[in-house]
Amino acid sequence: MHDSERADGTAWSLVGLAGLIMQTVTFAAVTGIRFTLTAIPDHGGPVAAGLWTLHNALFIGNGVFLTLALLGLSVAGRRAGLLARWHANLGFTSAAVLFAWSAAAPMQLEHRSPLGLIGLVGWLLWVVWVATYGVTLMRLRPGVIPVAA
Repeated sequence: MHDSERADGTAWSLVGLAGLIMQTVTFAAVTGIRFTLTAIPDHGGPVAAGLWTLHNALFIGNGVFLTLALLGLSVAGRRAGLLARWHANLGFTSAAVLFAWSAAAPMQLEHRSPLGLIGLVGWLLWVVWVATYGVTLMRLRPGVIPVAA
């Protein structure tokens, strides 16, 4: 935790870390299911159908964990002075879009739906957010935290 979080009595960076950990575990399960689907002999049977449903449910649920990561790390980064206002707002927007996509999960599991494009938009916003965050962290000098405008 950053000193500013200790002083405020908040733990947004830990919320972000928890989201990243849960996302990693969930995505590992999604990847395991994908490998299992390639190994089963009957791709059209009930086992494959069940695995696909589980895969899709976990993948959509992964959006909730990514939402936690975006929210926690955006708030923590902004309060610590690492992120500019636009960058934090990009994280909040991406989190909101991904959460809306995840909330619409029941409408996406039964059949193909254009709602999947909402998740794509949220994911693309996340890509820009995480790449920009990475560049921001690489530009830091040891022991110096800039004050974001």
